[in-house]
Amino acid sequence: MTAAAALRRIEGLPPGLLDVEAQALNDWLGAPTLLRLKGRERTPIFISVLLHGNETSGWDGLRQVLRRHAAALPRDLLILIGNVEAAAAGVRTLPHQADFNRIWRPASGVGAEVLAGIADEPLLAVVDLHNNTGQNPPYAVLTDLSPSSLGLACLDESGVGVFVEEPDTVLTRAFAGRTPSVALELGPVADAQAVPRAVRYLDKLFALAEMPTGRMDDLRLFRTLARVHPPVNAAFGFSGIGEGDLDLVLDAAIEASNFRALPAGAEFGVARNGFNLQVLDNQHQDVTDRFLEVRDGRILAAEPLIPAMYTTDENVIRQDCLCYLMAPI
Repeated sequence: MTAAAALRRIEGLPPGLLDVEAQALNDWLGAPTLLRLKGRERTPIFISVLLHGNETSGWDGLRQVLRRHAAALPRDLLILIGNVEAAAAGVRTLPHQADFNRIWRPASGVGAEVLAGIADEPLLAVVDLHNNTGQNPPYAVLTDLSPSSLGLACLDESGVGVFVEEPDTVLTRAFAGRTPSVALELGPVADAQAVPRAVRYLDKLFALAEMPTGRMDDLRLFRTLARVHPPVNAAFGFSGIGEGDLDLVLDAAIEASNFRALPAGAEFGVARNGFNLQVLDNQHQDVTDRFLEVRDGRILAAEPLIPAMYTTDENVIRQDCLCYLMAPI
């Protein structure tokens, strides 16, 4: 797989760009694009949108805020408009592409071009805007727990943070130890509040005179423990949806339990033909037996669990995972 076409770099805001919907950006730009916009304060904020092509709320919110600052930006901005080719197709990523949020450590393709191009920039902050996959509340994703990164997370009105150590190839991880960074999950694209939520966050971000600081107890904070995957060669589906001779029939209702505690014994689905879900910890070690057990063909929680990002989207599951398992910090 490839990361995508070469990065395009543009100084200033092309006339008419803010009127372009995400699905039409590929026609306008033709490639992932790094915009450099000048403002009153010269230490820039780096903002990324559309690393996943179907997660459009960040771009829509950013357009609204930039229109309001058309006369003068409060500070310099570096804006990465990511996977425009996938956005044109309305999908997370295309089959021939690498996941744009998995190309930053070690940096490859567009990720390597972006990081090389801003290597000498004294960035104030890095903010990566996403939409949730599956039924999840809005939340901030942290790859370090420094006071300044926590401060960025605390600007988000959700009050919820998730500290993620794996995958360690995401954009914000590339800035750990260099620049405060946060990724925001704004809610599903269909959530009418996702774009206004992005606007409110960006308004606070643009108004910063200096970096805010935060503490862990300022947020309802979780740590991811592991990711859950169906085996690569398993045929799987969800209860009530063409069960047939599938190796795994998973419970679609778990999606409604994201960020909620499930008791030991909660059922994740049915295992057949010797298959089971696989659970890998942050060191990629198999810890399935710690978290799940199969009893009479039923996949059960071996201990109380908090799922997150559980999804019934088969493409996302194949590209990433079925869900994460978390614990409160």
